[in-house]
Amino acid sequence: MKETASFYSEFLARFVSVVLEDEAVQQVELEPHSRPNNLPSAKPAVRTLEKYLRGENVDLSTFPVDLENRSVFERAVLENTRQIPSGSVVTYSELAAKLGNPRAARAVGNALRRNPIPLFVPCHRVVGVADLGGYAWGLETKRKLLQLEGVDLRV
Repeated sequence: MKETASFYSEFLARFVSVVLEDEAVQQVELEPHSRPNNLPSAKPAVRTLEKYLRGENVDLSTFPVDLENRSVFERAVLENTRQIPSGSVVTYSELAAKLGNPRAARAVGNALRRNPIPLFVPCHRVVGVADLGGYAWGLETKRKLLQLEGVDLRV
């Protein structure tokens, strides 16, 4: 059964909705308004996400995520992205090279753009060679998330 929790993040100045099914995170979205909740915010994944957005040092990669409806390539990109530690960044081309195709940087970016579970799959930690690249929640949010994790953006 799908369950939804929604909470307000002062850091993001938006509501964050988390959809879980059988304890696996399926979707994370920013919303202008709260979604109806049928999931207690006491669920560990939701509680930990709230802590992360308050600046606490937590590991979101320990929670199961649902990548079932993704292509083999997208799953590989998202699974490898989950392994990027907090406070670190890799470039789209570095991630593509790790997947065995260093010329697939644009395909990596497209897979990350379709990431249904940002933060649990920390696509904000993948950047361009000369700039931040893109981010579905906007570059200002990407910048804030990287700063929250202690990344030096004076590059």
